Amino acid sequence: GRIAKLKDSPLGVGGLDERLKTRRIVLSAENFDESIAHAAHIIRAGGLVAFPTETVYGLGANALDAQAAAKIFEAKQRALSDPLIVHIATTEALSDLMEGGWSAAAPLIDAFWPGPLTLVLPCGPRIPRIVTAGGEKVAIRMPNHPVALALIKAAGVPIAAPSANLFGHVSPTTAQHVLDDLDGRIDLLLDGGPTTIGVESTVLDVTVNPPQILRPGGVTREAIAERLGIRDWRLGIHQSPIPNPQSPASPGMLEKHYAPNARLIITKSLEDMRTRHSSLVARHFKVGLLLMAHEQAAFLGHTPSFVLGADLISMAQNLYAGLRALDSAGVDVILVTQVEPVGIGEAIADRLRRAAAK
Repeated sequence: GRIAKLKDSPLGVGGLDERLKTRRIVLSAENFDESIAHAAHIIRAGGLVAFPTETVYGLGANALDAQAAAKIFEAKQRALSDPLIVHIATTEALSDLMEGGWSAAAPLIDAFWPGPLTLVLPCGPRIPRIVTAGGEKVAIRMPNHPVALALIKAAGVPIAAPSANLFGHVSPTTAQHVLDDLDGRIDLLLDGGPTTIGVESTVLDVTVNPPQILRPGGVTREAIAERLGIRDWRLGIHQSPIPNPQSPASPGMLEKHYAPNARLIITKSLEDMRTRHSSLVARHFKVGLLLMAHEQAAFLGHTPSFVLGADLISMAQNLYAGLRALDSAGVDVILVTQVEPVGIGEAIADRLRRAAAK
């Protein structure tokens, strides 16, 4: 599909001139209600608001307004063939957004909503087809974040919200990450601090039996299978990224995605990382390292490097921040060791594989 580019228009999204700065509100107990009300007004008026969720920051617009949704694609320079996730604050909203019953999804909704699980469901007539990239299915989730839930409730409409970054780039887990990509392109940024999970939601297609994971994420395959009472391998998983999807059911399925500017190389082991590091440095490449805590000793004194943490939970939380930090350091190549695709490691391995696919 074509890619709408904001720079081709003299005015940015919501009538903003690109030379202007996006307004950033750092949320506090004192300004929370007023700020949410202001953001909700922008959403209802057809504007764009970036806001935190538990996974990453989202770029929100009224999901029932085709023109507002189009502004998301413009601001992100996103391909119109890549669908958006619709965010809701109550399960009652489902009946207005999907076609038919949702009884098959009920056990998952009971267990994981609000939370980082997106369900792909039959799309109802109220959702503009720009949101679903022309498809007959819609991806819906209920975020588990006080800012996101408050904004959806105050707006009184479901909010379409992909990650608040330029299309294909590393997802944002802080307000500064959002500004680094979208400053001047969106109306408002609600700064609610760093996100807690750090990788996007799991996307599960429940229109097929058994359900199929289209994108691993914050809810693990094992947890979903346990809730459904089936073997985890029966869920399947979309292992072959789509180079040029015409109408995929889910975002985040492109072969190359979540990518830093530097080349990312996934090494087989710590020893493989050491070997590749020495070879690249000898050829005068500037090399950045994404390291787990136990790997630091092998590269004492090396800069630039970014320590992700001591476990997979910390790695998920810090992965995108690490990629962005090393990009900012001007490295040519980033090295990271492969991750076992178990639990949240499946989502991390997926993101690394797509980030390295160039």
